[in-house]
Amino acid sequence: MILQEKQYLCLAISDPTDTSTVPSCLLKHNHIELEEYVKGYSGKSLPSNGRSLLGVFSEYYNNYRYANYVPGDNSKKLEYVFVGFLKKLNSKFDFEESCAAVQFEPFKQFYINGLGKIAKYYYDLIAVKARKIGTYTYELDSYTNAARVFWSTDRRSLYKQMVIEQEAVKELLVHLYKDHGDCGVFKLLNEIQSLEFDDALVNDYLADLCEGKVNDWLIDWVDDLHEEMESKEDKKEHHELLSLIGNTSVLFDFEDEDVDEARGEVDE
Repeated sequence: MILQEKQYLCLAISDPTDTSTVPSCLLKHNHIELEEYVKGYSGKSLPSNGRSLLGVFSEYYNNYRYANYVPGDNSKKLEYVFVGFLKKLNSKFDFEESCAAVQFEPFKQFYINGLGKIAKYYYDLIAVKARKIGTYTYELDSYTNAARVFWSTDRRSLYKQMVIEQEAVKELLVHLYKDHGDCGVFKLLNEIQSLEFDDALVNDYLADLCEGKVNDWLIDWVDDLHEEMESKEDKKEHHELLSLIGNTSVLFDFEDEDVDEARGEVDE
């Protein structure tokens, strides 16, 4: 967020190389002060909810950005910062009830949508200014996270975009589990010998996977199981088969090509 503010100011300032005209706030990390300068150059005002969230970011950056690395009660104080933001802007959340944890999703949705609106607000300012002065600062790679944040909010909220992305992964997992086809990739999955996992932890692994992360416990567990494979030949074959999954250079014939032929393409 702070980078977007500074990026806009660098585009708006008549001569960024003239240090006498560059606002001193560019050398600092004060979200609110930067927003005041952005407002002055753009003539537009960030909605009040957005300014409140910027205040949270500023307090976080100045006081709590290392909270997770310092022993003590910093993490609890950081929690109060965000809870205070939610209390101030959305009174429907009951923070006193004993089961407040059940409201986590509404909390997250409210915060994420607010974040998405601010990000889109600054992106639009940058895009308009960049086009006006003939630069391409607003251009994005369609497959980046930035594109999903800035462009998806034209059609839906940022929270809804995140839900759709996770549902896409879940739908693919369901399809793989149900095995609806006889194509090469399904033959490959059926041929590979699966490792032993603790079924009680599978949903934890999937939760991270749906968020685009790989669970650290899963990594350690798989690494240990690979090391325990006694036969070097079996281990080599297992890794070769795994390398075919997600390898876009391998062409699986949907009719009659078997796994051995697919593996042969990679070996070549």
